[in-house]
Amino acid sequence: MAGRVTDETVFDAALAVIAEQGYERATTRAIADAAGINEATLFRRFTSKQNLLRQAVRSNFTGFALDLDTPGDDVAADLVTIVSYYSRLYETRGGVVLTLMREAKFSPEVAAVLTEPEKLLERVDAVILHHQRRGALVVEPPRHTFFALVGPVMMRAIARRVDQRATQAPADPETVVHRFLAGHRPG
Repeated sequence: MAGRVTDETVFDAALAVIAEQGYERATTRAIADAAGINEATLFRRFTSKQNLLRQAVRSNFTGFALDLDTPGDDVAADLVTIVSYYSRLYETRGGVVLTLMREAKFSPEVAAVLTEPEKLLERVDAVILHHQRRGALVVEPPRHTFFALVGPVMMRAIARRVDQRATQAPADPETVVHRFLAGHRPG
């Protein structure tokens, strides 16, 4: 008799199916098949597709620990922490991140699940504001700074996902931050 399929295996299967098919088209049967369990077991363990997605997203964010509670005086070090986190996230879960971002606008279920990642972005905003107040970064809306910072990492991951022949390595966080700071330090 085969052993119990772990929650992490089910989460991986759910995120992969959702990345490929989108949340609305991803059926619980397809997710259960990809995880190697039956659909009844999926519902018994997670009660609904939305709850499964919520737990999968939460598990993923726990797996990618991001310590932003105490920003320091070294803007580069804090930004490397942020870029490293998002680089790992986009390289391993870029497909589902993009799918969920796109679908959140139209699906209240998906939007509700993304409240936790939004809380993380608010913590990133606080770090950016800290460094803007210290005079280490140009003052602009924190989310603009965030997108300028992680945009190259996200685009590189998208390019690698779209073009299977792409040979570029994942972005180096220290290089990304160095280039970013060249254009985002005050006058």
